[in-house]
Amino acid sequence: MSKIYIDPGHNASGGDTGAVGFGLKEQDITVQIGVILRDLLVRNGQTVKMSREKITDTVSESLSGSLASRYNSANSWNADLFVSIHCNSANTKAYGCETYYYAGSVNGERLAKAVQKHLAEDTGRTDRGVKTANFAVIKHANMPAILVETAFIDNYDDNKFLASESGRKSVATAIYKGICDYLGIKYNLAEGDDELLSKEYDELKIKNDAQDAIINVMGDEIGQNANDIRKINIRLRRYDYIDSNMPEWAVPTITKLVTKGYLKGDSEGKLGLTEDLMRLYVVNDRAGAYGE
Repeated sequence: MSKIYIDPGHNASGGDTGAVGFGLKEQDITVQIGVILRDLLVRNGQTVKMSREKITDTVSESLSGSLASRYNSANSWNADLFVSIHCNSANTKAYGCETYYYAGSVNGERLAKAVQKHLAEDTGRTDRGVKTANFAVIKHANMPAILVETAFIDNYDDNKFLASESGRKSVATAIYKGICDYLGIKYNLAEGDDELLSKEYDELKIKNDAQDAIINVMGDEIGQNANDIRKINIRLRRYDYIDSNMPEWAVPTITKLVTKGYLKGDSEGKLGLTEDLMRLYVVNDRAGAYGE
């Protein structure tokens, strides 16, 4: 049995309330994920303590007090593992999941890799990898500690994922599996635990298949447009001189017309012939319009 400290990031009020995206609050999402994770771990025989258990909880009104309270609580409890849960935020364009550990913590890195593997595989979020950082909560924790950035709350697609019950459950389950892998224990998922995940995967697959179909159609249309443009460019191309650039089939007729004075070109001697015009000259020539 291990003692695992779960830290749902930020607070309901004060100086550390977290990010907001499309009306969704980070401090709410982290608690919701944390509670699911807690229940999974407890059911598997682990002992769990949380920094926040309700979305109305505030650890401290100040930022420094909020951060210190979390790692001090874990340290005084002699936790075996520390897991801080967050939602990322950037420029609305960034997306995906990533997991941080404090540089130099060998076990912290091992825990981060175990969690990130499942986070990317089980949630379908883009894998941004495992990284190091000096975040206070993982820097000052006396035990292996990680900070999980579940998804970007200000990115529309990631936000929809975090707003869904299935999305939050898949994140909690992924972190749970990573912790189990780190501890070397089997998953204890009850029947039905994977139902929402399967539904999420099916929805993602349908969405991806639909997007692929649209992309394929767009690709065909672009290819056709490019071919049409190429044909138009060929038709509009100007042939100024009787040289290697002029189509071979047109050379005899155009040479005859220039020799006989029917074609003289402009002041610079450029003929300015299009392919359509040359075809017309060739047809007339073969009909005997220009003599021998």
